[in-house]
Parts: sequence; C-alpha cells; structure tokens
Amino acid sequence: MVFRPSPSSCRDFITSLTSAVGSSLIVLSLPAIVTARAEASAARRSMAALATLDDGEAAELAAIAARIIPTDDTPGATEAGAIYFIDNVLGSSRAEELEPLRAGLASLVASARSKYGASSFRALDPDAQDALLTEVEDTPFFATMRFLTIAGTFSLPEYGGNRDGIGWNLIGFEMQHMWQPPYGFYDAEYAREGR
Repeated sequence: MVFRPSPSSCRDFITSLTSAVGSSLIVLSLPAIVTARAEASAARRSMAALATLDDGEAAELAAIAARIIPTDDTPGATEAGAIYFIDNVLGSSRAEELEPLRAGLASLVASARSKYGASSFRALDPDAQDALLTEVEDTPFFATMRFLTIAGTFSLPEYGGNRDGIGWNLIGFEMQHMWQPPYGFYDAEYAREGR
C-alpha cells in the first residue's frame, strides 16, 4: 500500500502509477490537469483555504495521502502539498467523482469509529490507519486516493502538488532546463551541416 520509490526505481514508479490509474474513479486528461494547474499551484503557494473540500474532508484525505506516501527520513505527500492537487482535481467540473469519494471516505471514518472508537480516521495511530486502509485496498475509493496522491506528489509543481520538487527528489528526477544538442538523428545532421 505504501509507495516509497528509491532513486533506482523510476521504472517501478511508472509501473506503479499505471496500475494506480486502473481502478481509480478518476482518470485525468491533459486538459483537466492543465486547467487544475494554475489554481492549485496558487492555492498551495499562498496556503489558501481549499476550494472544494471542507476542512474535515481535507484533513481526512490528507491523512490518507500521508499513509500512502508517508513522511519518514524523507518528505512525503504532506510536505509535497498533495492535498492542494487533490482539492483542485475534485473541483466542480468533477463533481461526479467527488460524491463516490466522499462516500468512500464516510465509510472509512465509520469503520474508524466502529472498530477503534475514534472520532475520525486521522485520530488513529499509524498502525490502525494502515489496517483500515488495507481493508479497503481493493476498492475504487482507495485506488482513486492512491492515484491522486501519487499524481499530486510527483506531477509538475505547477499542477498544485510536488511542492519545491519534493516528489522529484524522492525518485531522483532532475529537471533539465536545457538540453545539449544533438537531440536526435535529425538534429545531429543539422548540427554537422553547420546551419
């Protein structure tokens, strides 16, 4: 359940992300991500109130994200600001996905109350949180949360998550602002001709 990539596991990361999309309630298209980008990035930078989720929902979903990519000797989803990405993706244009996610969250919180006597999922200790998430690991709710957490942690920072490139540092990705020619076969030929 927990996703913690090492710098040598970029291929495993891509495989994991692909599998996370499979049963998710949400599959993001490029236009949806681009639309979410500016608003989520601005909200995250200013630490503004979330636009879609109320404080209780945000705290619960952030707690779930923190168990999917936990903070340990390296930063996790919390430090990456994944909840801002999640909040923006679940905005009004995706209301049809928001309600099933809210229903899954309500069920998880009800389990926390009935099994542990806790007032919320976030009030549980990490072991109890992991136990509850393991029980729902094969549900669309968990698949959606896993997908959104991974996307919010490792996407371009402009999309709302991955604050200060934290996610990229976890997998050893270096943002290249400039590449040196030749870029490929045709560029090499172009460079040889001296144009």
